[in-house]
Amino acid sequence: MIKKIIPIILCCIMLVACGSQPVTLLDFIGEESKLTYDGRTFVVYSDEGENGINLLAYDNDQSMQADAMRNRISYIESEFDTDIELSSKGHADFDQYYITSIGSGLKPVDFFYRGNDNSLWDLADAGVLLPMTNFPDYIDLSDEDKYGTPGVLEAAMINGVPYAVQPTYWPGLQGVECCLITYNADRFQTLGLTPLHEYYENKTWTWDTFLTYCDTSAPLVSVENGEYIFSSREMYLLNMMFFANGFDFVDINDGVPKLNLFADSAVHSIEFYQKLLSYGDVVEFCGSHHDYDSFINEKAITKLALAQSLITGKIAYDSNFSYNIMPFPCGPDVEYGQWAQTVTRIFGLAIPISADDPDACAHIISELAEPFEDFGGNREGVYQYYRENVFLSELDVDIFFDVEQYVRFDYDDADLLFDYVDEIAIGAKNSSASELIQKYAPAAERIYDKYIKSNLTGYIIEHMGLE
Repeated sequence: MIKKIIPIILCCIMLVACGSQPVTLLDFIGEESKLTYDGRTFVVYSDEGENGINLLAYDNDQSMQADAMRNRISYIESEFDTDIELSSKGHADFDQYYITSIGSGLKPVDFFYRGNDNSLWDLADAGVLLPMTNFPDYIDLSDEDKYGTPGVLEAAMINGVPYAVQPTYWPGLQGVECCLITYNADRFQTLGLTPLHEYYENKTWTWDTFLTYCDTSAPLVSVENGEYIFSSREMYLLNMMFFANGFDFVDINDGVPKLNLFADSAVHSIEFYQKLLSYGDVVEFCGSHHDYDSFINEKAITKLALAQSLITGKIAYDSNFSYNIMPFPCGPDVEYGQWAQTVTRIFGLAIPISADDPDACAHIISELAEPFEDFGGNREGVYQYYRENVFLSELDVDIFFDVEQYVRFDYDDADLLFDYVDEIAIGAKNSSASELIQKYAPAAERIYDKYIKSNLTGYIIEHMGLE
């Protein structure tokens, strides 16, 4: 239990004893009261990294982020007389270990930080996490700057209820799962290509201008030397096209969602994907969305990449050239400037049903999620960090922050819509858009009815202003 140490506690007892109206201890807490846990230890799950147990979102090294997290944990331990013990127990088989242990009545941890995959969605689906809506006194889910947008929360949402939060203020975590087009600015200059940033600044970054780029650049690369005008994994490319054209599998009329796989926006997305296939060998399709070799080795001049690779991953550390970023271009069926953005998982904090004191855990999570003083203690400080340490230009940072408001969970890592989109991407070489949708619609319908509809009606429509 959270306890308050105050000198007037005897006053509470005397008032109750004298038959006055019922009172609580909190009625007598003043500005000078001190919140304390009397030396209690909170055991927090954290993933394994290259240097042992991670400091929650960060590798246990001497980076600016890791130092900021150390300082934050030390502050909480000192300020609230507690100890935070990080544990990676169960790391190798996370889902099975924690679903089984919690389900059998064990209490392995007080709360989780998980970012390796979308296991928190699996735990929520298994019923072993507490809803974050249980803790309004500590966690304000409307504070998108602190806990993530509704589209981010959707990645750990069951029946319209969020079961995890993602600390937006943690540098390197914001937008980490976003897919962005990155381009080799040095090669663009050498080849005499129009920098893609100009399309963004001129408000003309559409599928048509992307095809103009493809037509202009295709004759300039050498297929014999293994060069490409664009590189991506098939499924992620098609998925981004769906969202970039305003298709997210449903139509919403008067707040009521209805599955509409045959929407014009879906058909047009598949047809645009087929246009890119027609460019043949100058477009590279990778087996993994983590395959950045051709871009790093300056063979591919543009790449659909996870932001993580640009912030703390391979592109950030292994590239020896200047690169800029762009949102995915807007399709013809969507309002210009509503940039497509999807996430496959949440980098989240969550509380198990086995927690001894869930309110105390929610309070510690709230303290952890506050802006780091090491980065200015506000959103502007995080922005400045990206400007000085991550991206090449201020426009890159503006783009990065702009696209995050449109983030939606794509129900991929939870093995939901992955097969549907993947099968269409594979079959697009030999079948029409309508034929592909007809063939794979039954699987998507089952997933929609079981998971997506309840999230839309229970949370997403209201909180994202969808119509």
